[in-house]
Amino acid sequence: MGMREQTLPLNSLPPIALVALRAVGDAAERAGAEPYLVGGAVRDLLLGRADAADLDISLVHADASTFDAIASLTGGKVTKRSQFNTAKLSLNDLTLDLAMARAEEYPSPGSLPVVRPADSMRQDLARRDFSINAMAVSLSAASWGDLLDPHEGRADLDAGLVRALHAGSFRDDPTRIFRAARYAARLDMKLAPDTLDWALDSTRFIARLSPERVRNELESIFDEGESASAAIRLLEEWGALAVIHLSLRYEREGWDRFAQATSGLTRRERAGIGYAVLCYGASDADASAIVARLRPNAASRRAIRDTASLQRVVASETMRIRDLSNSELASLLDPLSESAIRGAALSSSDAARRRFEEYLSRHRHLKPHLTGDDLIRMGIQRGPEVGRALARLRAARIDGDATTAEDERALVRGLTAN
Repeated sequence: MGMREQTLPLNSLPPIALVALRAVGDAAERAGAEPYLVGGAVRDLLLGRADAADLDISLVHADASTFDAIASLTGGKVTKRSQFNTAKLSLNDLTLDLAMARAEEYPSPGSLPVVRPADSMRQDLARRDFSINAMAVSLSAASWGDLLDPHEGRADLDAGLVRALHAGSFRDDPTRIFRAARYAARLDMKLAPDTLDWALDSTRFIARLSPERVRNELESIFDEGESASAAIRLLEEWGALAVIHLSLRYEREGWDRFAQATSGLTRRERAGIGYAVLCYGASDADASAIVARLRPNAASRRAIRDTASLQRVVASETMRIRDLSNSELASLLDPLSESAIRGAALSSSDAARRRFEEYLSRHRHLKPHLTGDDLIRMGIQRGPEVGRALARLRAARIDGDATTAEDERALVRGLTAN
């Protein structure tokens, strides 16, 4: 395929981004490098979704000193460097990602790549995941805005296709299977027929990925908002979830409710609920195996394990869960993580979901009006008796049997009278 060159209207970017790109482009040229805007920013420009949140700049003919030179010339600051010759540049309230243009080779399926400098932008684009992400826009003064599109990414955007660049793409880097699902869902696109065949033939290589890489891809999908449901569904259709663990299933009801239920949460909070929905229905043994495979943080580990426990509760109590008192339900749910309960609420029947949501909103953090010291002054013996009495008072308050401090004192007087 030949190189397509067109000029993109970079002026459609927010002014703060445009000023930053002009400054970095000029500084890069003065430092002897060829600067290009690459990746998602170019794709989103073509889709009319330009913003300042995802600015990746690739530098041809750069070396270790180029990042510092750009920072010095622009008045920015290099805030982070990686082993893959990348850095983050903080400039005028923006963070831009800088990278030396590079070529890659994968020693084995699922391994991290061996990286070397690229001789040209075309060589750098050839290592990328999909044609829609393998476009670049020149930031050099003489060719400002020229689009480099050697893999016909613009045509694939117009056709609504996610297309890998070569047959070995998913074998080299199986995380691309997750990203294919994410882009297809987010952009409402389909995989090109050959690309789908390559992905299906390579799902087994997911087993070779490290826990961290699988975990990061799943948590990136959890962050996708409304399109997370469609992305998880695609992963199940392609057999990718089963490679992670056979108990993982796509449940439409839970995932269709997920985006709204997790809106406004942090990535960490969303991850716990995402794992709870993904693992709902897993046994205790399954949950332990999933934790061992993904090695998530402590909060997510607890969410996965508690989800298995909670699923047993729902399975055993479903026929009478609506008949449980509020305090009885609280005694079942109090020991479990909030993420697990929220995930179960999304995945359960309407009746169970309403009870879970009521518990979370009204009862989980409800405490008696009286304190332990109050109880001791009223004659409750120090030690375990105080804890038991407080539990009785909390249950009474949850059930509406004691709504005021005086109601609780009456209950305590009844306890001490016995």
